[in-house]
Amino acid sequence: MAEQPKKITGGAFGRYMNENRAALLKENPGKRATESIKLGSVRFKALDVSAKAKYEKMYTEAKAKYEKDLAAFLAGGGEMKAKKEKKGKKEKKTKDPNKPKQPAGGAFGCFLAKNRAEFAKACAGKPVTAVTQLASTRWKELSATAKVPYEKDFAAKKAQYDKEMKSYVPPAKEEEDEAEKEEEAPKKRKGDAKADAPAAKKGNSGSVSADLEAEAKALGLLMKLKTLAENPKVKCSASDILAELQKSKGSVIATKKALLGA
Repeated sequence: MAEQPKKITGGAFGRYMNENRAALLKENPGKRATESIKLGSVRFKALDVSAKAKYEKMYTEAKAKYEKDLAAFLAGGGEMKAKKEKKGKKEKKTKDPNKPKQPAGGAFGCFLAKNRAEFAKACAGKPVTAVTQLASTRWKELSATAKVPYEKDFAAKKAQYDKEMKSYVPPAKEEEDEAEKEEEAPKKRKGDAKADAPAAKKGNSGSVSADLEAEAKALGLLMKLKTLAENPKVKCSASDILAELQKSKGSVIATKKALLGA
């Protein structure tokens, strides 16, 4: 049986590249093939209508031949090959709209939510990040007593969430997934004695508190903060690291140099 015809791709530009690829590669010795494609793109765009018509005709003829060959292939009993699925591609899970929403941001998140309008007004005309930066500064200026109401507010939200989760019934699919996890966990523990042992933290900066984590997340610096906090060479506290990250405008290298005195 004849093989399935190869689909024609690339359009008129593809025909142009097929004809001029060797010459374009010679003009870019030692460089990546993509450089030749970029040069070919510039040259193709510079062609006049009549010059492009040649390659458009070549593409039209190649496409017509493909369609003719494909029709003959199918008529002869051929079957189209199914597209290969990408390895590692996981099925996207749909969120259950009835599932209680877990509160995030800690006490700082409650403080920001309550005062956002005021901060936004003070940062009019500035980037959105300016609001969270101002809120972070104001939050640090608050005394421990002044922070108590926001800590209570978050604790209440967390308690309400925990209460709602007790009566929440997940969809059948989600229940199956959770059951599989429960079955796999004992097997892992049985095969690996270290499975239950918590990972040892690196460095002397300690864990990042919920409030500080929320603040860093709002500033878009959470991953950088955690990376530096886990560095065994960095001996500063997580709050000092975040402050230095803000000064260096998010540069991990500059922050590390400043903290290590390099």
